[in-house]
Amino acid sequence: MAATAKSKKVEALVSLLHSTKSAEVISALKKIPEQGNATLIKPLLRTYLAWPNDPDIQARTQKILGELKTQTAVPELISALGEEEFETVRALIISVFWHAGIYPTDELDVLIQNAIKGDYMVAMEVLTVVENSDVFTDPDLVQQYMLDIDEYLDSNPEADHASILEQLKDVLKSQYNL
Repeated sequence: MAATAKSKKVEALVSLLHSTKSAEVISALKKIPEQGNATLIKPLLRTYLAWPNDPDIQARTQKILGELKTQTAVPELISALGEEEFETVRALIISVFWHAGIYPTDELDVLIQNAIKGDYMVAMEVLTVVENSDVFTDPDLVQQYMLDIDEYLDSNPEADHASILEQLKDVLKSQYNL
């Protein structure tokens, strides 16, 4: 029964987040820290995207995302990184990991691929997450990720984020004593 009540509250919050009235969206954003859960991550990202000219809604949304502090958010964030609708906010999504102090310890491959295919800011956020996290995975996989970065850099030496990718490789080398 309690789960159903919680579910209905979350559904009501999602409905308010999709409102075209900023006051209703802000009302939902005020309630989310108390009543929300990780299932609200994608609706929050959609709200962020839907209100590009409202700095208050965007700031509130970023603040909520940065205060998640629950490992249950990791699968939702990783899933969002793979969805085309969130391509323009990948740097924001990745920043949530280090802002909230939650780390995708089994998803280093997803982070590396986003650093490679992303822009300067996405690569910078990945670098920050990797620098501030504990060991992710086994060293053999890390060597493969470093080869992926090298392959990209060989094909795209003038990429805007090439210097950040080089730094990412250096951090991986030092963390794994490679």
